[in-house]
Amino acid sequence: MPENKELQQLISEIKLFMKYAVSDAQMGAAEAVLHKYRNNSRILNLLREYYLALPDAREEPVLRIAKLVQHQGVSLLVVTTSSVSYVYVSSAQQIVLLGEYRAELEPEVLEYFGFDSHEDFLKICLPVGDLEECVPGSEPTICPACGVSEGEYHLLGCSIEICPWCEGQLSKCNCRFEQLEVDAIDEEEQLEEFVDLLTAKGRIPFEQEQVPFYPGTSRGLDGDDTAGELEQ
Repeated sequence: MPENKELQQLISEIKLFMKYAVSDAQMGAAEAVLHKYRNNSRILNLLREYYLALPDAREEPVLRIAKLVQHQGVSLLVVTTSSVSYVYVSSAQQIVLLGEYRAELEPEVLEYFGFDSHEDFLKICLPVGDLEECVPGSEPTICPACGVSEGEYHLLGCSIEICPWCEGQLSKCNCRFEQLEVDAIDEEEQLEEFVDLLTAKGRIPFEQEQVPFYPGTSRGLDGDDTAGELEQ
C-alpha cells in the first residue's frame, strides 16, 4: 500500500466498489490493475469513477488503461474491459466518460485536442493492444498554476511561465511591452502580435524546476485575472 493517506483512501473506496461490480472469478484481474497503479492518483480516480458508475451497467473489470492523446495537462484515456473499450477525458480536477472507443466525440473535444473532424481523430485510434499503455508509478509533474504536464507549453498568462528574453516571470516582466514598443496592452491584436513574437523567440516549456515554493493562480488568458496582468 502507498504511504500517502489520500491514495490509501482512494484504493479503499475502489476496492469497496469493486465488490459490487466484479465477479469472484474476475477479481484477481481487477486487483492486479489496481495494484499496478496504486501510486498514481489520476489513474486511481479514473478507476474509482469507472467502478462507481459502471458504463452501460456492464459488470466487468478494467484490464488495461492506455493513453490516446494529451494536451495541456488533459488526457484522453482508453479503458479496456473484458468486452469493450471506453474513452475518458482526464484532468487533474475531473474524470468524464465520453463514450465507447472510436465513437464520435463532441466538436469541442475534437477542437481542444487539435482534430479537424471525427475522421481526423480516427487516424490515431489504433487497435487497443497497440496503444501506449499508461506507465505504472506516480503521475507526471503538473504545473500547479495552469495544469499542463512537464514538457508542454504553459497556458498563455500562466504565472509560472519563464520569459525567453529576460528569463524572469513572463506575466510580470516588462518584456511584452518592450517587444511591442507600447506602454500597455489593451487590444486583442496586440496580444496576438505578442504571441507571434513569443513563438518566434521560442517559448520555454514547463519543467518541474520552475515550480516556486508557493502555487500560482494563473488560469490562462481566458481568466480575467491573468488577462489583466498581461494587459497592465
